[in-house]
Amino acid sequence: MSAIVMVPLDGSPSAEAALSWAVHLAKYLNGSVRLVGVHAPPAILLDGETLVGSVVPDESVRRQETDYFANVQALLKPTGVSVAADLLDGGVVSSLADYARNLKPVWIVMMSHGRGPVARFFLGETASEFVRRSPCPVLLVHPTNERVDPSASPVIRRVLVPLDGSDGAERMLGPAADFAKALGADLNLLMALARIPDMPAAKAEAYLQQKTTALQAKSLNVGSKTVPHGDAADVIVAEADANPGTIVALATHGRGGLAKLVWGSVTEDVVRRTKAPVLVFKPSQA
Repeated sequence: MSAIVMVPLDGSPSAEAALSWAVHLAKYLNGSVRLVGVHAPPAILLDGETLVGSVVPDESVRRQETDYFANVQALLKPTGVSVAADLLDGGVVSSLADYARNLKPVWIVMMSHGRGPVARFFLGETASEFVRRSPCPVLLVHPTNERVDPSASPVIRRVLVPLDGSDGAERMLGPAADFAKALGADLNLLMALARIPDMPAAKAEAYLQQKTTALQAKSLNVGSKTVPHGDAADVIVAEADANPGTIVALATHGRGGLAKLVWGSVTEDVVRRTKAPVLVFKPSQA
């Protein structure tokens, strides 16, 4: 079975920002792209004590959704990547998570925030639920107001992994290393020392050197950096934005400076403020 990159879409142009990334990743894997949507049935509104259905029949909505995915498949055809599409029924998060669990994609690529049925869980209250249930790393990319060129190749030079000395944060090293190796990118380890009180500079340097040596043994080009001052989110955003072509890789749990990564205040700040895509994954599954 060929490697698959899964892309949830909600019909908005902003969500299609994920397409060029998905095509790019699929080419590196010599794999395919799977487009996935969740059917949004017509709304039922409560008017006083009367239930009022939408004036748009459900069959019409489903047909529009099906046509949309057919059009996106046609848009991606010139890229040479095999593309399939599925339209699901049910709750957005549960449907996508169950589908991903059965599909077993290598990566899921989706917009970091936007509108529509899928957009409700980007950086929203159900985002943490989806990430917890995702069977693979999720790459969050920023939406765009313009139609993207799916044949354009995003620039990926390095994968930045913030660490805090905890086992939970370290478990992102595996998925991040796999991502970097697949794309021929460098791997860079980062520690914001001001938010890790039990990690003096000398100890941090020794810790990072140990991790660097282990990763270099896997034929990866690895660097590391400690930053003595600054809030964790500020440090991560500054480091990512100062180096174009960076992907930030974050585990969903850590301690100390990264205790609220992912879907806590730090990571929401990073995703909203950085120009870089962010790769996230639940540590226990890494």
